Amino acid sequence: MSKIALGIDISKKKIDILLTLSPKPVKKIFENTSTGHKLLDGWLRGMRVGKDVHICLEATGPYSEPLAEFLFEKGYRVSMVNPLKVKKFGEAELRRNKTDAADARLIADFCLAMEPDDWHPLPPEIKHLQALTRRIESLDQILQAERNRLKESAPKEVKPSLKRMIRNLEKEIEKVTKLIKEHIDNNPDLKEQSDLLRSIPGLGEKTVPLLLGELEFAAFDSARSVAAFVGLTPRKDQSGSSLNKTRISKLGSGRLRKALYFPAIVALRCNAVIKSFASRLSQNGKRPKEVVCAAMRKLLHIAFGVLKHHRPFDPNLAFNV
Repeated sequence: MSKIALGIDISKKKIDILLTLSPKPVKKIFENTSTGHKLLDGWLRGMRVGKDVHICLEATGPYSEPLAEFLFEKGYRVSMVNPLKVKKFGEAELRRNKTDAADARLIADFCLAMEPDDWHPLPPEIKHLQALTRRIESLDQILQAERNRLKESAPKEVKPSLKRMIRNLEKEIEKVTKLIKEHIDNNPDLKEQSDLLRSIPGLGEKTVPLLLGELEFAAFDSARSVAAFVGLTPRKDQSGSSLNKTRISKLGSGRLRKALYFPAIVALRCNAVIKSFASRLSQNGKRPKEVVCAAMRKLLHIAFGVLKHHRPFDPNLAFNV
């Protein structure tokens, strides 16, 4: 177990930290900038904690990732954890205060008590793909919003502007889609994985790059661990005789769950393995929504299988089912 933890509460502009030194923890604040990151590294070296310190911060996307990457490159042990895990830990500890400094202390205590797994940055080619797929996601959202405005009886004065925006967005989406294809084609590992995933009925040209950009499949040791990362593992709620429900945990990537919903709907029609699986669930009394969630999970299991064994989808092979 680590004896020294550095809890980091990070926001857009600043970094609140707490270092668990004995007899008295040390608090500091740095700017959340490249200069602030360097000052944090210099301060840690001055404190002479070396590489014995376990640094823990919550996964907050663009706020936390640059700092985590910087600290990882400097040789520190870094963990990025789901904020909900820290929140539940605080509730179990009956923590009442909610300030940046208190949150840094909570994260440090969570780190000492729970010893979260070490974090490592995505390989450059996957990070590049992730940036492109997320850009497509943003453009799609803007495009849909503009199309909705055009449909909702927009005043004639603004319709030409809306139509121009829609055309420009469609062209930009085409350009980024082409960049995604070129990037995958130029990386043999990604190309192999893409071809394998596209052999699975239900996974198409939009979903496959997103899966490869958000999931480093090789980092997982089982299909269940992939499903848990995405938040698709079952969670049973039971209490006495009045409550007995099973639902997905949702303790993972909402982006991936959203991306897998429509592929699962398609797979229920055209994927023999998913169709058979769904039929058994329906016969056992599962509701339609539960069947769709189970199909999403099964798609991930199949994806893990074809990538692990480097073989295209085959409904007759055990690792595909």
